[in-house]
Amino acid sequence: MPSMTELTEKPWLKPLALASAAALVLTACGDDDDNDEPEPETEVEAEVEIDAEVETLEEGVLQVCTDVPYPPFEYYDTDGNVVGYDIDIAAAIAGALDLDLEIIESSWEGLESGIALESNDCDLVISGMSITEERAGNMLFSDPYLDDNLGLLATADSGIASTEDLDGVPVGVQNGTTGHAYAVEELGLDVTEYEDSGLLLQGVEAGQVDALIGNISIIGYQAGDDDAYEFVEEIDTGEQLGIAAHLDNQELIDAVNEVLAALDSEGTLEEIREAWFHSETPDEGDDPDEDAGDENDDAEDED
Repeated sequence: MPSMTELTEKPWLKPLALASAAALVLTACGDDDDNDEPEPETEVEAEVEIDAEVETLEEGVLQVCTDVPYPPFEYYDTDGNVVGYDIDIAAAIAGALDLDLEIIESSWEGLESGIALESNDCDLVISGMSITEERAGNMLFSDPYLDDNLGLLATADSGIASTEDLDGVPVGVQNGTTGHAYAVEELGLDVTEYEDSGLLLQGVEAGQVDALIGNISIIGYQAGDDDAYEFVEEIDTGEQLGIAAHLDNQELIDAVNEVLAALDSEGTLEEIREAWFHSETPDEGDDPDEDAGDENDDAEDED
């Protein structure tokens, strides 16, 4: 797998741009109206098939919970489709199991705590989630599908050169993440918590915090080569991202591992990584549900 240092050094990485309303909105998990769920759109077509039969919550459908927006893992493109690294992985798994893919939006808290799986909101969680001992007590994890580390991002004029310079500095983290845990438990920092990565990055842009600690795969992509920000330090935590299923669904996780192994051996997993971390990717658009809500609000105002 490529190192995270390589990922952050690519000149194509997108600049910090948080005006999009998609960076601010989370919708409820498990909406009963399938028409309200975003349509997945893939960049890489996978043709892997495996001989495995699994039971899913809805016959013939693989329901995947994910936290949108969380680019480059999952976010809306300008046509309102949900795209991203995780979406391509989910589509490949669904295709290999001969299942239709349905994306279920959820809050990060519901995903990382295992509540979404325990509530049978979906069959799998694929949402850039690091495998940790605590989370493994609440869900089953697949084999890792991406290596990651934490990183420190700071404003260019902050004078911050390493984590040793953070004493008394306003530092932001996303609540419930490994970056949050590291900042508090390992560095002893008094942090400002944000509910999602979009708000976290917006906090830096708005001057609420001078630095943030988060996964390199996220902050490297979001910060890009904007001269107003500096990727200061890679924090070697040896994190690995995994796909999660309900504790009682070992059969599904076994099938997922078989698909990941096949994708890896045939080079498709690397092709998906290249598509989302080493090449131009679809531009981010607004949350279509929010747009619909705005239209409804306008209609009510006119009444």
